[in-house]
Amino acid sequence: MQIPHLGLDAVIATEELNQRPSRPPDHAEEAQALLTLTQALSAHPEEIFQQLCLTARKLTRAESAGVSLLNAGAGRFVWPAVDGGLANYVKAGTPSDFGPCGTVIEGRRPVLFQHPERHFDYLASITPPLEEVLLSPFFLKGEPVGTVWAVMHTAGKKFEPEDRRLLDSVASFAGLVYGVFLDTKTLAPYMEVAPGDSRG
Repeated sequence: MQIPHLGLDAVIATEELNQRPSRPPDHAEEAQALLTLTQALSAHPEEIFQQLCLTARKLTRAESAGVSLLNAGAGRFVWPAVDGGLANYVKAGTPSDFGPCGTVIEGRRPVLFQHPERHFDYLASITPPLEEVLLSPFFLKGEPVGTVWAVMHTAGKKFEPEDRRLLDSVASFAGLVYGVFLDTKTLAPYMEVAPGDSRG
């Protein structure tokens, strides 16, 4: 069945997210999660992007989560780590000029997409399906360099405003990690585009 192509605004539901009821913040859980990330960055920095995904998924109760890094030279966002139902797509990515991550980077703020494949048609081949995708950008010296994203695959499962706040928190930590890796010249391996990745 052919998926109808919609305009970008038709697949963005950020304003709807703002109107949804939300659970109260659990600041203790959030603080513990950030402490765990800090410890992981110190003890096992090579695993920190995966830990960011695990944390984003747990805090937002998502079914998948990932990190996207902007590789400007390749014109792509690269996914160095993915957790959950989309884990098989690690090292894949999306075009920097036509995709959810690019939209978020351009707007410099979180965005909620519903069925983004209805606009970004190359996403239609991804399984499990993308019911809702919530993305938050992170920055280095004020410039956006990547996103942290969370996904619901099950029809009817939806994000809440609290999930956006929590994803923002994880994204802020991701920006810190990016800066550390850049300073220690250890970022390059995470920016590599997978051979044969022609998505988009």
